[in-house]
Amino acid sequence: MKPNRLQQSIKIALGWDGSASLFDLDMMALLVDCKNQLRSSEHIVFYNQLTAFDGALLLSNDNQTGAGSGDDEELYVQLSMLPDTVDKIVLAIALYEPGGRTFRDVNAAFVRMINDEIKEEIVRYELGEDFSEAAGVVIGDVRRAEEGWRIVLNGSGISGDFHSICCAYGLTSLPEGFFNKKKGMNKISPLHIKGLF
Repeated sequence: MKPNRLQQSIKIALGWDGSASLFDLDMMALLVDCKNQLRSSEHIVFYNQLTAFDGALLLSNDNQTGAGSGDDEELYVQLSMLPDTVDKIVLAIALYEPGGRTFRDVNAAFVRMINDEIKEEIVRYELGEDFSEAAGVVIGDVRRAEEGWRIVLNGSGISGDFHSICCAYGLTSLPEGFFNKKKGMNKISPLHIKGLF
């Protein structure tokens, strides 16, 4: 996809059908530098850290059941608000505590990317088809280009849980319990509650 200078507002949505059995899917964004490295744990947006850089990235909530139709979790990205030190936004999806299960076991799991300015869907992956053998995957990234930003979708990336994915981008030392979550608590971003997004 060619860089689009007008594409300053992007939404990335994750959804799945939790009606048949309970699965907990999660989305994570890694803000890496020009050396493809994470500088700190504050450069990660996920269920325990819903925002970064004063709302430049905002994860709307942590849906732990997939209940309801349509998008279950939404990541809003304001590219113009990102500092120059962020060269790329890497997007990862994973099953929380998969217990040997993969995306193939989850009903109607998908991730899609939307140009939020014109409400146009750019790409959509059906996780159960495209990544049937994986429980965690990097699907691609949004990176700086000469004329703004461009989307690179590799469709494979790095498999594994969120901790192993962070290690692959150079961040091996994380706070204790960084990826632990309280089951049954759907966290919602304060910025999302206020209706800023």
